[in-house]
Amino acid sequence: MRFVQRLLGRREKEEEKIFRLTTPKGELTLKPEDFLEKDPDARIEEFWVDTMDVSEDGYWLLVGRRHGLLQLYDWRGKIHRLPSRPPAQVITDILFRGRYLALITPPYLVVYLLEDIKNPQTWKSFRTTQEGIRASVGLDLQGNLLAYGVVGERVYVIDISGGFGSEGLDFRSTFSYSEAQIGELRSLKFIGTGKLLLSGTRGVALYDLSGKLLRRLDHASGRAVLPLRDKLILAEGNNIYVYDPQLEGPLHSTTTPINISQIDLSPDGEFIFLADAEENRMGLVYLPNLEFLHGFEGFGYSVVRVSPDGSIYTCTYREEDDKRLYSLRAITTNLTDFIYNKDRQSQIIKRAEEELKALKNKLKRVSTLSDPQEFEEYRRLLSMDSPIRRLREVIFEAQTLIEEAKFNTFVKSLEDRIKEGKADAGDLRDLESRIKVEEGERVERLKALKESLETYFQKALQEHLERVRNAVSEVESSDLRDFEALEEVKRAREFINKLPSHLSQQAQAQLLKVFHEKLLQDRLSRYRIRFEDSRVIFGSEDFPKFSGERRRLKWRIRVEERLPLQDKIFARIAFEREDGVLVEPKRYPNLIPQEELKTLPLWVRRYLRHLNGLFSSEPSRLPLFVSYEETPWFVRNLERFASLVKEQLMYSEGILILEGDAGVGKNFLVEVFSALTNRPLYIIPCNSKMEKEDITFVYEFDPRRGTKRTYSDLVKALQTPGAVIYFDEINTLPAGMVKLFNPLFDYRRYLTLPTGEVIKAHREVVLIGGMNPQNYLGVSELPQDIKSRADIIFVDYPPFEDEKGIYHPDEAIILKDHVRELSFLTLEEFIYLWHSVVNGLKTEPLEGQERLEKSVWKVFELLKIANAIRKAYRAYQTQQSEEPVDFVFSIRDTIRCARRLDKYPSVKSLVLETILPKVGSPLEKEIIKSIVERL
Repeated sequence: MRFVQRLLGRREKEEEKIFRLTTPKGELTLKPEDFLEKDPDARIEEFWVDTMDVSEDGYWLLVGRRHGLLQLYDWRGKIHRLPSRPPAQVITDILFRGRYLALITPPYLVVYLLEDIKNPQTWKSFRTTQEGIRASVGLDLQGNLLAYGVVGERVYVIDISGGFGSEGLDFRSTFSYSEAQIGELRSLKFIGTGKLLLSGTRGVALYDLSGKLLRRLDHASGRAVLPLRDKLILAEGNNIYVYDPQLEGPLHSTTTPINISQIDLSPDGEFIFLADAEENRMGLVYLPNLEFLHGFEGFGYSVVRVSPDGSIYTCTYREEDDKRLYSLRAITTNLTDFIYNKDRQSQIIKRAEEELKALKNKLKRVSTLSDPQEFEEYRRLLSMDSPIRRLREVIFEAQTLIEEAKFNTFVKSLEDRIKEGKADAGDLRDLESRIKVEEGERVERLKALKESLETYFQKALQEHLERVRNAVSEVESSDLRDFEALEEVKRAREFINKLPSHLSQQAQAQLLKVFHEKLLQDRLSRYRIRFEDSRVIFGSEDFPKFSGERRRLKWRIRVEERLPLQDKIFARIAFEREDGVLVEPKRYPNLIPQEELKTLPLWVRRYLRHLNGLFSSEPSRLPLFVSYEETPWFVRNLERFASLVKEQLMYSEGILILEGDAGVGKNFLVEVFSALTNRPLYIIPCNSKMEKEDITFVYEFDPRRGTKRTYSDLVKALQTPGAVIYFDEINTLPAGMVKLFNPLFDYRRYLTLPTGEVIKAHREVVLIGGMNPQNYLGVSELPQDIKSRADIIFVDYPPFEDEKGIYHPDEAIILKDHVRELSFLTLEEFIYLWHSVVNGLKTEPLEGQERLEKSVWKVFELLKIANAIRKAYRAYQTQQSEEPVDFVFSIRDTIRCARRLDKYPSVKSLVLETILPKVGSPLEKEIIKSIVERL
């Protein structure tokens, strides 16, 4: 039960006792009071007090306990947090002196500069240590000289006027005190000017700063040393000795019932307070005649410090549950009555109370407070500060009123800024800083204000985003930069920049989502293929469907052989069309006298007219139906393709060349265009061994007529209305062939055959070329002759991740039909699902979305791997990486992997098993394997 009480910060109520003692200076009153705030660490009392000290103005008390635990109290007993607490297992010395607070926390010496003495959060610490120098115990400060003991029976004196940086420390002197044989050092004090008193467990010694031993005494005083202006007080065991500052001989001595461990002097310099080394007992000695006046039971164990305001701080222990617990005790006294005349104190306090009353009245009349220094009453009160507890209570009340007024002003100002829409990140930072230092109801009020501020930020942000949505809805664009010029976007950016960093990042992401939602809608509406009666619209580019016009072919009489019959020469005739098609008459004999060839018989003329009427057009070569996915990437490529083809047809010159890696979809692009526009497609494979005859004539064998030469597909295609002629891998053509194509690819638009015949391309013929990049085997640079006549489109893989971190679904759309779980989704459903799952854009959930999300993530992982390998390939080909990667992860490969997603436990194992067998180099296999495993 007692442990629970300690955990909750409770103490058994002790019987209140006031000590009144008659002294040569008058009645001395001591009242033990429990005004020290409980430490939140419930175990703090298990650690004994090593040392403590009080600031020179009595405002602060710092207590150091075992295991490096520190407790900082102000004069009211309120506990504070010491900034940047030094790491230590023990605190051996604490010293307040002027604007410095010094601590020895072996092996470090830590010094705080008290920039604002009343505000610990402004105190800046400096930890000094040097190689081989380990601070141990003993500490004093005089002027700018700081002296401290170190391991190895040595003392260091440093000048701290230059600061505590590595270049600012000035080591004035160092010396060893081993010759004095004082035992373990316990205390170090400046005596007069230029002397140091060292007190240990076996003796005391007086040194000058050069390290010269001036005097040694056998008093084992330890910490019980008290240097005064004209004398030095030492205590050993139960005895007190008074020496002159030179230690030449004792002036007085006395024996006390206290086993003295530490001593301290009252503010008036008349009373010495003694702490007992073993018992809860404190002694009182009247210094002028060195008379022991009284022993106080129940407190006074080990340490004692007397504050300038007359408060006494000491320690007491108690046995509890087989443990010894150590509690701090505060004792209020009337010691200040011996310094300040009672009437004078009453006058000071009365004047302070009057100033306080005037301040209260003024604060009632002021609605807001900008600067507390603007009140003369408050400034006068602060100037009256002195170590008189009642005076400090009045000043504290004034400070509380000012702080309350400042707090209310802060709250009112922030509330007004929220109402006016002017609040920004600085307001939130100020608010959060105040929450850290305020307490009680103020904290709750500030937290509620913080909620209001964050609500304001969110509401204002949503209003800006809504205005941005309305503004961008009026803009047709595929580029985010077009949105940035809008006034609504500029104002939203300006507001977002004023937000706190964590909210600003979220707001930037939300603004980007608004942009991408709009771009998504635009892509879905803009990059579509629409069909009308006479045209196809690729995105924003419309292209006429081919009318179906066919090439007109003439028939003529062909004499196959002449035969002598009945003294006449007969000719065997057949009917031949321009493209080499032969027809023999069925109803009439095909033998006619040779002389009738000059004037054809009537049946022959009728037969020719019949053939020219019914069979005079080239057979229709309709393109095969091609299945495709209407992705924005693919439609955008078709849009550019159609635009340049229209220009080629308009001016009847040039060739359009598609460049891109193998498997990126160049041939497919041409096939889809041909099918959708109803144009015949002729594919002309090119290679480095091609000769002129290969593209102009072909030879066919007829069992009856033998081998015959006919026009090649290229020649036929050039004469076929609306034909799309695709030169596959055009940059593999040998140099000698290029000249042959020059007149075909420019304004002349004809091809000269080796026989000298000139074939003029039909006005509706479209010339297209396809080629792989130069790094491919067997590929050479496209000749300048062709470049100058060509438009070139680079066909890249579908986009995946952009610079804004958005993942595009274009290639995933191609793959979805090959994944069973996703194949039933429409294009729009899948696109919205992708952006919802992968990019976090706001969309309506689909039925069974959780199951669909797993498949989407698998497709995402597959594409992430594919694009990582593609990047490695590009980096090697462009010499940005030395890791040899020649494998091209084509769309065909991603489709193949997508079909098998359900058959493998992981996407990585699927990819490795599918593509690694295609890689020849062992080194390249390891590199690709490493790329996959890193993702």
